[in-house]
Order: sequence, then structure tokens, then C-alpha cells
Amino acid sequence: MSVFFSVWRGWLALLAACLALAATPALALDPKDLLPPEQAFQVEAQRVGPALRLNIRIADGYYLYRNKLALASAPAGLTAPPAWPLGKRKHDPYFGETEIYRGVFSVDVPLVGPWPDQGRLQLSLQGCADAGICYPPEQRTLTPDSRPASSWLQGGPPPAGQDTALDRLSLPALLASFFVAGLGMALTACMYPMLPIISAIVAGQGARLTRMRGLTLAFAYVQGLAFSYVLVGVAAGLTGSLLTVWLQQPVVILSAAALMVVFALAMFDVIAIQLPSAWQSRLNDASGRLGGGRLASVFAMGALSALIIGPCVAPPLAVALGYIGASGDAWLGGAALYALAMGLGAPLLVVGALGGAVLPRAGAWMNRVKAVFGVVMLALAVYLAAPFLPGWLPLVLWAAIALGSALALWRLGGAPARGLALAAAALGLAWLGGAATGATQPLRPWAGLSGAAHAEFPPFSRIADSAELDARLAASQQLVLLDFYADWCVACKEMEAETFPDPAVSAQLQRFVRLQADVTANRPEHQALLKRFGLFGPPGIIVLTPDGRELHRVVGFTPPADFARQLAALPSP
Repeated sequence: MSVFFSVWRGWLALLAACLALAATPALALDPKDLLPPEQAFQVEAQRVGPALRLNIRIADGYYLYRNKLALASAPAGLTAPPAWPLGKRKHDPYFGETEIYRGVFSVDVPLVGPWPDQGRLQLSLQGCADAGICYPPEQRTLTPDSRPASSWLQGGPPPAGQDTALDRLSLPALLASFFVAGLGMALTACMYPMLPIISAIVAGQGARLTRMRGLTLAFAYVQGLAFSYVLVGVAAGLTGSLLTVWLQQPVVILSAAALMVVFALAMFDVIAIQLPSAWQSRLNDASGRLGGGRLASVFAMGALSALIIGPCVAPPLAVALGYIGASGDAWLGGAALYALAMGLGAPLLVVGALGGAVLPRAGAWMNRVKAVFGVVMLALAVYLAAPFLPGWLPLVLWAAIALGSALALWRLGGAPARGLALAAAALGLAWLGGAATGATQPLRPWAGLSGAAHAEFPPFSRIADSAELDARLAASQQLVLLDFYADWCVACKEMEAETFPDPAVSAQLQRFVRLQADVTANRPEHQALLKRFGLFGPPGIIVLTPDGRELHRVVGFTPPADFARQLAALPSP
């Protein structure tokens, strides 16, 4: 059973990718790379029988704030507040814990009475781009209609009114397409975690192993894999949902983290995960009557594997589930996901048939592999639970994992192991120190030390609108630096905390007339000022000559050294 948990090797690459993305700072960018808000946040209202449904699609690289979403009706009083789904936790050093939405989701709108033909929905929203730009709050007026939800709701990008290539396929061709898609997924790293399972199943047969027996066991495993996928496909067909909202519930995430800890303890042989002896006897008797001897347990392993490797195959699987959900056909959903799983499992059938000819033999090395995967599972538990823990606690847990690993590596002996032990110990001590100084990010453990080290920066004068800007330009004999700011702009806070107080930047700022447009309230004059310079929202810094000619612009957060260099390169008027 313990070999089964080696499937978690695929999570290591996933964890590294997630941490790398989480640590990527927002940098200055070309405003042409930004989407207009109506494209970044697509919204439609749909009539579903006597009820209403709000469909929202958020472009990749953008997100909406949950606490900024509000819905009302015109005339007023036609709807009750909807139950917005839980979002993903996002920790910001300036605004604390917030919830955000990404991707595609729907919410049903409760009606107080009959919906009139001329009724309208008024949606308030605000979102940001991962690049560091926050859009001003806006309100959209929506007219619910009875047409099916747009294709983008189910993950597909085709324009409205056009069907997809899948819609034009016959059922056999459609199932073949899902099989080929599964085979393509099998050729990626998603397949690697399942190979040790098949290795353990086949190698455990010893002298009894034949090619037919290996193929039979592999087939039982793949059928278990397919069983889980069929259940998901049927659920998608019945509900029309991508099921992601449920999977993001705190109770689900924290339960998964606790399960990772239990599995890790089993990998370290601290506890034994096994059925009661009475159940084992019954299962052994039942499996003996199946002729394969282990078919039931192998089937169960396959079913569980589908749940564990889910995040690895999530992007293509989300598209598949989106198409199935749009069809509303549970039978099609089950058949399509079965074909997908058979494609994903096809290489495993080949491995099972070839048996020991292509598989490594079991040995003492597996104990060390178990320990490595145990550490990975502990790391995953911390990563999953981190959004729900006090800011300092994840760093302490990371430090405990690193220091424990360092101790285990040191006890192995040998120069390579002890070199790794020293590196792990240094990392653990850095995380402990970071937690003690108020840091919260594992990739920036010493960030807390720099929090109080910022000096003041030259003040900015506030302007309210374009007319006041023109008056200040006319009276100026220096270059004018116009900073667009808002209280809800994360990157604006970063510029004020990290960039403006830098000594080199402060020295350069003295050369300019420093103006700031506070667009927090997003009044019409603020919108006009943003539109004048082609900005969707702050932060944006525009350098103007006294005659109003734009000389330079910076959009998004810019590190101190880069910003100082850009300002120094600007000529005097």
C-alpha cells in the first residue's frame, strides 16, 4: 500500500510551479498588453425557466474581488442577494486577506417575484490584472435573455453564434476524440506518477507473473481510473458545472491537507494504513474468487489515482467538462470521460503486458523514495492549508519540514547527503528567522526586516481633474510627473512602500513637479483623466513637458533601480 503513495511525485513539479507563480512580482508593462475591462471580465445574464443566472468569465491573468461584487435590479426589489461562491484566498501585505475569483463561474439570482420583460440587472464589480494594474470600480447593466449560455462559459473561446468542432462530430467520432485527448495527456508528465503503481502491482506477482496476468491487473487498474472519471463526467452532465466551486471550499481544502499529513506519516512508517483484519479476510476471500487475486484492490488503486493526479490534468479536463456541462447529457458525459480515461490509461496497459521486462525491481531504494515522497506530501499539506493559517505559521511549518529533512539526510552519511543536509538546515533557519520578523512568503523570508527601513519620499500634490492638470502644467517650468493612485490599487501601495522612498528614486523625484491624481472614487472626472492618457486604471506614471507633451510613461509596479534609471534618462525641459 505504501508504494501507492509514490504517485505524489507528480505533485512536486506542480508545487514548484505554483510557488514560482506566487512569487512573481508585478512589473511595469506596456499598456497595450492589457485587456479592456469588458474583455477582461465578461458578464452575461441568462433566463433559466422562471429564474435568472449570472455567468462570469475572467480572462487568464486577471481576477475579480469577491467583496466588490454587488447585484441589484431595475426596477428595484425584484431580486434577493445571490449566494456568491467562495473565492480563492489572496494575502496582500497592504490589504490583508481577500477573496478573489478567477476563471469561469455562474451564480443563480433569487427572484422575489415575476421578472418583467423590461427588467434589468445592475452588477457592480472591480478587478485587477496579475501584472499589477487594478481597474476602477464599474457598474454594468445587463438584460437577461433566454438564450443558452455563451460558449465561453464552458471554457471555449468561439464567438457567440458559432458551434465548436466537437458539436459537428458523430458520437463515435466524438468518443474517439476524447480517447485521443486522453492519450495525449498520457504522453505528458501526468503519466509518471502512475508508473510506480503498476510497477509494484506487477512486480508483486513474482513467479506467477505472465503477460496475460500483467495485462489483466493493468486493465483492472485502468478501469478503476475510468470509474472515477465516469462519475465526474456524469456529474458534469447532470449539473452543467465545472465542480470547481465545491473543490475550493475551505472544508474540502483543509480536509485534503489533513489527509496529506496522514499519508506522509504512513510513508514514514509512523502509522499503518490498512483495513481491519476481519475486512481484509473477507476481501482476500472475495478477491480470490475473482481469479486475479488482487483485482478488487487494484481497481480501488486506480479509482483513487484519478483523484490524486487530477490537478496535473486539470486544464484539458476542465475544457472537456465544460463541453459536457454545456450538453447537459449525463450519458454523454459518462461515455466521453470513460473514453478519455482509457486513452490516459493505454500506456499503462502496455506496461502491464510487458511486465518485468521494462520495470525496475523492488529493493532497499524504495524506502528512501518513500521518505522523499513523505516530505513532498507534508509540503503539499502546508501549501494547501497556508491561506487559512496565521501569516507566520506556514513559515514555521516550512522550517520544521526543512530541519527534519536536514536531520534525516545528515544521518544517512556521505558527502552528497550531508551537503544537502546543510542546505536544508540553512533554509529552515531562514524560514524561522523570517517568521520571527513578520515575513509571510517562503520565497522572501527576510522581507519583514525591510518593512521599517523605508525613508520618506518627496510629497505629491493632488489634482482632481484635467482642468487642474492643465493649470499646473501652464504654471510649471519643470517636467511634470503625474502619478495615478487609488486606495484599492495594490501596486500603488507597493510603489509608495518600495520604490518612491528609495534614495536614488527620491533624488530623481526632486527634479519634477510631482502631481497625483487620486482616482479612488472613480468619479466621471477621474474616468475622463484616465481616458485622456489611455489608462484603464492605476498605477500609471506619466511624465509631461510644461506644454503638455508626454515624454515618458510607466505602467504597473517598477522596482526602484529600474525606475531611478528611467527618470535619470529623461532630459530637462
